[in-house]
Amino acid sequence: MDPVKTMVRDVVCNMNVDPANARAREEYKGTTYYFCCTGCANKFKADPEKYLSAKPATGLVHLGA
Repeated sequence: MDPVKTMVRDVVCNMNVDPANARAREEYKGTTYYFCCTGCANKFKADPEKYLSAKPATGLVHLGA
């Protein structure tokens, strides 16, 4: 039986990422963040607080009033 992989969320695009196979990682204020690609890592590096203070998407779309 395969062990269960622990996935983390890419704070830029909200994609699930396996830390062992992450395309990029950045350290910020003592925490390591993992990214699906270097593009997301570069966006994070340019303005980490923008992504850390953003509310996560709920997946719900509100149409009309």
